[in-house]
Amino acid sequence: MITTRYFASYAALTCSAGLMSAAALAAAPSADSVYFGGDILTMQGSAPSYVAALAVKDGRISAMGTKSAMLKLRGPATRLVDLKGQTLMPGFIDPHLHPILGSLILNAKFASPFDWSFPWGDAKAVRGNQAFLAKVEAYDAALTDPKEPLLVWGWLEPFHGQMNRQLLDAISTTRPISVWAYSAHEMIFNTAALKHYGLMEADAKGNSQIDYALGKYLEAGFFTQAVPKVAPTMMSPAALAEGMARFGTLTQRAGVTTMGDMATGSSGDFAGDVAAMKANLEKPGTPFRVLLVPDTNTLGLQMGDGEKLVSFVRALPAQNTRHLAFSNSVKLFADGAFFGQAMQIEPPGYRDGHSGEWIMQPDRLKAAMTLWWDAGYDIHIHCNGSGGLTVILDTLEALEAKSPRGDRRIVIEHFGVSTAAQAKRIAKLGAVVSANPFYFYSMADKYAAGNLGAERADELVRLGSLRANKVRFGLHSDFTMAPIDPLLLAWIAANRVTADGKARGVGEKVPVYDALKGITSDAAYVLHMDDQIGSLGVGKKADFVILAQNPIKTAPAKLRDIKVMGTVFEGVSANAP
Repeated sequence: MITTRYFASYAALTCSAGLMSAAALAAAPSADSVYFGGDILTMQGSAPSYVAALAVKDGRISAMGTKSAMLKLRGPATRLVDLKGQTLMPGFIDPHLHPILGSLILNAKFASPFDWSFPWGDAKAVRGNQAFLAKVEAYDAALTDPKEPLLVWGWLEPFHGQMNRQLLDAISTTRPISVWAYSAHEMIFNTAALKHYGLMEADAKGNSQIDYALGKYLEAGFFTQAVPKVAPTMMSPAALAEGMARFGTLTQRAGVTTMGDMATGSSGDFAGDVAAMKANLEKPGTPFRVLLVPDTNTLGLQMGDGEKLVSFVRALPAQNTRHLAFSNSVKLFADGAFFGQAMQIEPPGYRDGHSGEWIMQPDRLKAAMTLWWDAGYDIHIHCNGSGGLTVILDTLEALEAKSPRGDRRIVIEHFGVSTAAQAKRIAKLGAVVSANPFYFYSMADKYAAGNLGAERADELVRLGSLRANKVRFGLHSDFTMAPIDPLLLAWIAANRVTADGKARGVGEKVPVYDALKGITSDAAYVLHMDDQIGSLGVGKKADFVILAQNPIKTAPAKLRDIKVMGTVFEGVSANAP
């Protein structure tokens, strides 16, 4: 795969990654900028490596080496950047989040069991059933129009207890109130909201993922029936502009210069989602790029899982811009939500005896994997539980036996519950993982005392097992399943400490350098962009993050406290908000 065709850029330099020879330096044009005066961490290779200085020309790294050598590239307009002891490293990569979904949630009222820090005001944690209902009541009381819809995000059953239509009706029978589960895979409506959005009981009959009497829509029931009715109200141009402005602020503040939109079109309005992102993110000053990975589950439901869909996806790169681009990747879905305890897990299963859910039924998932395998695409598959993972690995094994994939990447997305044997099997089959370590941080204590038990909870997101089996992995937020904060994700991976301060599953910790690879070089590998970003080398994009301290030289327990001072995107500096 040649990723230079995905993002329009200035002419690529032909130098190989690494240091330039004296002859090459002598022949090189003057630099646009030269960076020196601090630790410059390249993220090349299996151990930390540094250069003293680097030069940038036309948005790419043009040279790397000693300070004196780089200063020979100084011209009349060259900008000299003294890091003054700060650390420069490749710009952070969040390989799995959702700009549209995240922007919508940022416009909702927060009632999450975890603290959230925002420039426009923090949202403190809410825990307990009565506290959650009281928060919804307070939001209701603050609205002056009794019929203005209220959307509250963050309900999580292990922390907040039961939620249903009747409890919300007790707060208001006139205001449409919707409670969006933390997982974003479920929504609970009061009676006024069901009427407001046109959600009819007759349409819900026979759907096991809808309980109309309780006002609950989950997984496929939510995505296929509720989302098409609710999304148009939530996605007005003004609302999207506000949410996406906030999304951009959080991204820049976190030091992220590349992200993967890992389900473009999941709202059901593919063209509308792409247009909204272009309208709000395709601007000269945007300091990051988004790799768009189409949700071929939703698209398949709309146009069929066949050649028509493949032809549609093949044509998408014609829409590429500097900041937004499709590549040779698609997104599929296996089992249900991790936070909603809808993931499929193998025996002994959930301790309360309930079963998980499927987003794509196994037969359809297998057929879709075959379709995209034969079409030559990288396949990213949402998978939270060990049951879903077995279906994926069984299918991958059969496909690999039929026609080896070459350089295509099969990516397990999320990787919540798994077994040690499955980690070995992932390695044997050559798959890679894009993991969400916030699963462990947020839920290990609750699941240990609840439906998984201590042993399985300790092994959530088993990154140590992946490393032991030489499986490459990226770390993602799946925003808003976790904050956009790559250093927090790396801290969790390196420390294995929960939100309530308990160390669990310490055998699954990884060294800090490996955790940093998960937000730089290995995250780039997950997105199949490692020839362009993720490490520092001559010819690569000049995407950097500048940190107050060197994370390699910082105690692992302090990793998440390192301040992002600013970013550089294709050679252009941007200070952190």
